Amino acid sequence: MRSSGMRALLALVLCSPFLLPTPLLGQGEVRRLSLREAMQSFAENSLELKIARSEAAGLTGAALQSRAYSNPAISFSRDDLGHESEKFWEETFLLVQQVEWPGRTAARGRVATHTIGAGAARLLADSIELAFVVREAYAQAWFEEQAEQVVRQTASVIRGVAEDAETRLEAGDISAYEARRLRLERVQAEQAMAEAALRARDARRRLATLIAPGAGTEEIGPSEGMDGVPPIVTRETALGALPGRPDLQAVARELDAARAGEQVARSSWIPDPTVGLGYRHHLDGFAGASIALDLPFPLFDRGTGTRQEAAAQSSGAAYRLDLRRRLARYDLMAASDRYDSGRARLEAAAPELLVDGEALLASATAAYAENEMTLLELLDAAGAFQNARLSAMSLRLEAWVAYYDLLRAMGGTPEEVP
Repeated sequence: MRSSGMRALLALVLCSPFLLPTPLLGQGEVRRLSLREAMQSFAENSLELKIARSEAAGLTGAALQSRAYSNPAISFSRDDLGHESEKFWEETFLLVQQVEWPGRTAARGRVATHTIGAGAARLLADSIELAFVVREAYAQAWFEEQAEQVVRQTASVIRGVAEDAETRLEAGDISAYEARRLRLERVQAEQAMAEAALRARDARRRLATLIAPGAGTEEIGPSEGMDGVPPIVTRETALGALPGRPDLQAVARELDAARAGEQVARSSWIPDPTVGLGYRHHLDGFAGASIALDLPFPLFDRGTGTRQEAAAQSSGAAYRLDLRRRLARYDLMAASDRYDSGRARLEAAAPELLVDGEALLASATAAYAENEMTLLELLDAAGAFQNARLSAMSLRLEAWVAYYDLLRAMGGTPEEVP
């Protein structure tokens, strides 16, 4: 009969809860956050999001400045003239203002309005993209921590088997070959455990880099698991959300701005007049109002190149919108296919993997306890048990990441998209 300690160790592994967070090595300083808390921290601390906001604010400022009206100018001049004993002077006060034609002013205003709207939509699109990255990193951190736990459990089994093998080797129950094989398996299990711990730590640091302030050395881990199956999102629902994607709205507003800019360019050959109103008085007492009008004559520059440039920008913006719509539809359908496939595989395969893996190790443990299975066969069963659990967790990870990616492709968040 096998040792009672060996049987107790195997029973502990089989009875360990699946997908429940347990303290792991090196996690003493890990800060735990729920997904909602992680997203809130992302909104407050993400440097990439702050960069996107700054770029949008800069675009808004440039658009506002582009529609600003020219400032008036005040001029003063004095002429002092004299001949022999005769003196004469003249002073002129003048207020000068460049006047823009009303149609051009309105068109410039539309350009600015559409540009500001495009910037806001672009910021929202960037925010949705970044939010997906954070959700993916959160799910990956959960997977790596759970994978580390499973690898540690399997390593405990291998360690127990290897220790039992040494006892049996001394008693002559197994060969030296089997003992050496188990020693090698134990070393490999220890290495796999160390690598799993490094991957988990790296995943937590990546999550912290995305959502937390500081130098990126902090570790943030999930406080909740990717439990259950993601909600159902039909193809019709996904395609129905396509027109509301912020990136499409941004490109559409950019097209509106380009068309308004084309209207501005059409009148570029008409020069803007400059009007001056002033007051003039002389030494001899003569005084009166002064009016000035400056109207450039469009002899050489008639704005031909400006109109061509604006027309090209407008047509290019139209092509970009058409292309973006096609790419967005492809992106959405591909994301929907991945999600449907991942969700179906999770529902179909994950429960069987868990049940079969645990049943295999349970039967192998019972057979080993009754001297009906060799140590190497038990070792194979432990490896199959680990692979089954990791495969089940991989299916769950893929399904949830595909769900978050589908939300991104739909242009929304879990709260906004059914």
